[in-house]
Amino acid sequence: MNLKTLSILPLTASFLLAAKTPENITATYSGNTGVFETPNARIMKDWSMRFFLNEDKPYRYYGLTATPLPFIEANFHMTQVSGVAGFSDSEGYGSYKDKSLSVKFLLKKEGEYTPALAIGADDIWGTSLYTSKYLVLSKNIGYFDLSLGYAKGRLGGEDLKKYEANSSNSGSFDNNSINFLKNTDWGGGKPFGSVVFNASPSFSLMAEYAPIDYAKDKVNPYTVGDYELPKSKFNYGLKYKYSNNSIFNLSYQRGNTISFGYTYQFGFDRTGMFDHLPDPRWKASDEKKAEYKNLNEKELSDKLSKEVAAEKFKYVKTAVNENSVWTEIDNPRYYNELKAAGRAISAVDEVAPKKYDTIYMTIKDKEIKKKTIKVNRAEFDMYENQKVSDAYMRDAILISNDTDGMYEKFSKGKDLYISDSVATEKFRYKFAPKIGTMLNHKDKPFAMKISMAANASYEFTDNFEVHGSIEHPLYHSGTELSSSPLEEGKLSLRGDITEHFTYNDTQMSHLSMVYKANAFNDSFFKAELGYLEYSFAGVDLEWYKPMFDERFGIGLQYQNVYKREVDELFGIKDEYKYDAKFLNLYYLVNQKYDLHMGAKIGQFLAGDKGIRLEVARNYKNFTFGAFATYTDSKKVFENEDNKGYIDKGVYIKVPLEVFTYKNVKDRLRFGLTPWTRDVGVSASTLDSLYPMNNSENNTQIMKKYINNLRE
Repeated sequence: MNLKTLSILPLTASFLLAAKTPENITATYSGNTGVFETPNARIMKDWSMRFFLNEDKPYRYYGLTATPLPFIEANFHMTQVSGVAGFSDSEGYGSYKDKSLSVKFLLKKEGEYTPALAIGADDIWGTSLYTSKYLVLSKNIGYFDLSLGYAKGRLGGEDLKKYEANSSNSGSFDNNSINFLKNTDWGGGKPFGSVVFNASPSFSLMAEYAPIDYAKDKVNPYTVGDYELPKSKFNYGLKYKYSNNSIFNLSYQRGNTISFGYTYQFGFDRTGMFDHLPDPRWKASDEKKAEYKNLNEKELSDKLSKEVAAEKFKYVKTAVNENSVWTEIDNPRYYNELKAAGRAISAVDEVAPKKYDTIYMTIKDKEIKKKTIKVNRAEFDMYENQKVSDAYMRDAILISNDTDGMYEKFSKGKDLYISDSVATEKFRYKFAPKIGTMLNHKDKPFAMKISMAANASYEFTDNFEVHGSIEHPLYHSGTELSSSPLEEGKLSLRGDITEHFTYNDTQMSHLSMVYKANAFNDSFFKAELGYLEYSFAGVDLEWYKPMFDERFGIGLQYQNVYKREVDELFGIKDEYKYDAKFLNLYYLVNQKYDLHMGAKIGQFLAGDKGIRLEVARNYKNFTFGAFATYTDSKKVFENEDNKGYIDKGVYIKVPLEVFTYKNVKDRLRFGLTPWTRDVGVSASTLDSLYPMNNSENNTQIMKKYINNLRE
């Protein structure tokens, strides 16, 4: 080797090491972050999501992947297998389809000289058609991203039949996937790896070695269909990043197949689909401020209430005492309660005489007080004008659930005048579209029902009101779906849920009387009587008490219901009565990650006893959540599909203001969960006190995102 060659080598090496390359955060065909069939030790950024549709004959993959925590990536997808019938007795279903849930944990981020390390598992619940577990290392070197891993299960070339469980119920703990994953023997697997060349920020070439033995698949299109078995375990291809969100894939798979696909990935943000209309804080003119001079306390209280109500808040009340102002608001405008409080405080601050140096702002649900925020007016002004830090304001502000105690401090024991509620709404109504879906039914893999819903409520007193909702279908692709209850008689709780979905006429989703009130020791009480949801009518009683500044909470709940008729608005099946009893618990798991956990412990409607655990994480008014219910179902139910079944699901809540140009308080909820099992059933109710329904307005989380006070 000559001197000239030796001089070029370090120059080339330093160039490669210093080269700035794009992050290799692209998806495998099944949706995990990786290459085509093999994962790498990368995950998407925190609070990101991708949707994907990939054609890799004889497989078609579609689903979504998300990062519910900065070190966890979760994937849900469907695998459609061409050439294999889904059901022998149903032509409408088409090809075989399998649901898969996968998860990857980032154990160590990549360092300057050390690789990233991740551990993951695919198809972690159920029949284990595609179950694997793996460890993988990834290191970026200049334009190259290298990954090397070791896998057990399908990715490791194993025959998964040897891990089959004794039970045929894939929804119980005794299922094939769990049986494989709990096996601690890591022998018998195989290595895998990939090389990615990032030629530019938008274009990558890649190759991988995937040791999958397709001849061993339990549902096998190669042995029963017209497809030729793979000739190679090497895959080659390219990915093109068309934009920050859109990625196209093209590859030559397994030595005999050309595959392609599309991925759309994005980070969560409330910027939304449209630019929002300007929403500046109100600034009072000198003439307006002059109106507040020389007013007595009654006149000042009444006038301040009207001023705050002009900012589109409801049920506004105000009192003044010595150097303090007390204001109460119901917030129909902003999903974030601290943002609403900041807007209302700002309105008071604009016009109240300078002698009032302290403002108490109480957030209400109509007239039900939830929490009080106390702030020094001068400190609020400095924070609003960015003259003090977030950390300073977190220490300066006081947020309390003890609204009665805060009022005592404000009033100092005096019997003060407080204005009548301004901007009350006795009658409210709205029209909104409603979308229902049914996935993976044997008659049709996907059915959709789009209805127009008319919702209305009337308030009789501060604590008592009536709610109702009527829906009429506009489009329905699932009217012919068959319904086959799992249980007979009283135990068939969700057996007619398919009939409720397929019903193609006007339905009343609920009609109920609701009583809500502040109760003893800063707790809350709610009673609801009527048609609670599509399936059940009866009574729901609930009590809840937040504790330790909302780090913990405890509640009680009781339900006594009958089943409803499917094809009658007011019809009730009175031959069976059901009751449920719960101890509800709440815990703020981690303030940093805005992570919450709830539990329902007790007896569900079928009489099965157990626990439902729920975990949720919030970010910018978005919520990811998951739940699982375990009961003594083997003692209660007769059908094998219910015995030992773990009711489970995932959901996401999206603020509606993402889809519009203005502030909207409502959110859209979309969940994935089996509908037709009878295990762990309770009736859905309106505005449940169970805190997982509004955990993003937890006192501790409010302080974490204190910047909402000045938005």
